[in-house]
Amino acid sequence: MSVNTVTERTSSRYTATLKDAAGNVLPLSSIVTAELTLKNVDTDAVINGRTAQNVKNANNVTIHATSGLLTWSMQPADNVIVTAGVEHELHRAVFVVVYDTDQKIVHETYILVDNISGVT
Repeated sequence: MSVNTVTERTSSRYTATLKDAAGNVLPLSSIVTAELTLKNVDTDAVINGRTAQNVKNANNVTIHATSGLLTWSMQPADNVIVTAGVEHELHRAVFVVVYDTDQKIVHETYILVDNISGVT
């Protein structure tokens, strides 16, 4: 499980290389759809409207044409604290990528958001 730490209400960048089941890099031309869901781990609350959101070179996510490099330019609204009274909050980002018409990979990462305003 990868965990990335970010500061609440700031921009950040997440990168990963998309690979198929055999470990081969996925070029953009093979990808049919790419979707992102972002939720608070404890409450299951959706963050910033990202529920199965199209991210195939859209909505602050790019996928490189040949290298399979996925780059998510996280916005301040992606890194918010949604639970009052916590110092840190764990979010889960799940990328679902369909390629070659009917093959699918699921890539997930966790984001630990540090509360900059303190526990209130």
